[in-house]
Amino acid sequence: MRNNELKNKVFLQIKQSKLIAEAEADKNLELAFKNENFKTTYTQIKSLNFDIAKKEFLNKGTSEDKKLLKVLTENLKKQAKDLGFNLTDFKPNYDCKVCGDTGLIGSEYCGCFYKKLNKEIINNLGINVDNSHTFANSNFNLFLEPDKIKTLYSKIENWCNCLPDTQYKTVLVSGETGVGKTYLIDCVCNNLIQKNVVVNYYTAFALSDLFLKYRTSFTQNNSGLLDGVLNCDVLIVDDLGSEPNLKNNEEYFYLLFNERLVKNKFTIITTNLLPSQLMDRYGERTFSRLRDKRSSTFIKIENPDLRRK
Repeated sequence: MRNNELKNKVFLQIKQSKLIAEAEADKNLELAFKNENFKTTYTQIKSLNFDIAKKEFLNKGTSEDKKLLKVLTENLKKQAKDLGFNLTDFKPNYDCKVCGDTGLIGSEYCGCFYKKLNKEIINNLGINVDNSHTFANSNFNLFLEPDKIKTLYSKIENWCNCLPDTQYKTVLVSGETGVGKTYLIDCVCNNLIQKNVVVNYYTAFALSDLFLKYRTSFTQNNSGLLDGVLNCDVLIVDDLGSEPNLKNNEEYFYLLFNERLVKNKFTIITTNLLPSQLMDRYGERTFSRLRDKRSSTFIKIENPDLRRK
């Protein structure tokens, strides 16, 4: 899903919360208005508040009006209690008391907006990311060469922190099974999610299945099938090379990686394959997109299987 689509989805959620809160307050007020005494007092208070505001604007005295307002408010409070309400029941109970469920404070996003957006990004990711897997919490003593691995992790962390102002649009992480590639991806996801970056995660197998659905779908709307992988801020492709070697897969992977480079989108790829094996499997065109020194960086993790250790 695109960044703007997720933001629009969050704004719609906030708008719905606002409408529900306001509808509930209106419903309570309508019920209370069935009592004529309450309705009269409520109307008097509303009119008096207007008069006070007008007098204050004209620099006229309002002390007597405010005394009367206090008496009327106490009467309204008692009348509401007799009807089974509190005065707060007649005001919208917004989820966010800061922005009143608008998602904005002036022209800036409210904290409630980012909180909901963060949740949507996690849901959109499609995998369970371990929140404890972060760059700060990484234990490099598990590796044979901890200083070397720490340097590699720092390089990836710096890439995340610099987005979108980074030279490298593509990061290729190579290493054998069990060297910590999945842990590294969790660190990347947690880092980017905290920055409200829209991340999409696909295994190479899932991408292969998506390509198959795309080329066997004969509807006019089949282009939407690839929208999520083409237009998200950051695409994570896990375990490239593990997918079945289906017809046209090589062409689709080339189109995917090339299109994202053209659109200045960011892609991080993990694989068990060596560069020479990637060249043999996906061809020179795709390999040139993955290893172009002007727009891509290659990281190789070398270590015995951590799971066995």
